[in-house]
Amino acid sequence: MRMFRVAACCVLTLTSTAALAAEKGSRWVVHPTQPFEILSTEATVADFQACVKAGKCDAAAVDSQCNVSDPAKAQHPVNCINHGGATALCEHLGGRLCSSTEWLAACRGGEDRAFPYGAAFEPAACQTGSYEHAAAGGRGTVPAGSMKDCQGGIPGLFDMSGNVSEWVSDCNGTYCKFRGAAYAGNEPVEYFAGCGDVCSGNENTLQSGTVGVRCCRDRAGDKAAGQAARKTAEKK
Repeated sequence: MRMFRVAACCVLTLTSTAALAAEKGSRWVVHPTQPFEILSTEATVADFQACVKAGKCDAAAVDSQCNVSDPAKAQHPVNCINHGGATALCEHLGGRLCSSTEWLAACRGGEDRAFPYGAAFEPAACQTGSYEHAAAGGRGTVPAGSMKDCQGGIPGLFDMSGNVSEWVSDCNGTYCKFRGAAYAGNEPVEYFAGCGDVCSGNENTLQSGTVGVRCCRDRAGDKAAGQAARKTAEKK
């Protein structure tokens, strides 16, 4: 598995992803004030494998030495996926890559939280760690959506802090951004684990064990409003 250092620009409780999906009723969570929806968890290995099987994703978009190689990690986030692969996977799932504006709005929720779960950093709430200090669930990913305390900023939204960082649509040429902390990363962990405008990035060909993807889509009936909101954000 490849991990890359990137430059900056409680009790562990696990439940099954399937059980959480049943509780939430849908994989998509609606933002309370913005015209978009966001996947309740990071896209999984099973999602990517289904995309490849459907002929919509290129298997080479993911490093075969990462989560995708382990049959026991079907419900873990797909990692080591490059930006193009993330884009294709989101299209297969009926969405698109989130913009940074959307990602931050989802992380902060309607209460403008500093961290998705509240006002203060909680080291054991999410699968967040550093290269020096292991995350609560160890040095690796955990099943997507399995840490019930890692919920927010919208109810039913999991792992916005930790597990893997997530590609977003913001790119400058071949340099693209990703948001959120991962199971390993730079110190101080709380600096990267929050909902502040702190991001990392790399070349769009990057395949890192700490980077995956989560998708957004325009809220049903609000496609025009969603497109207008993204254009406004891009001008700022």
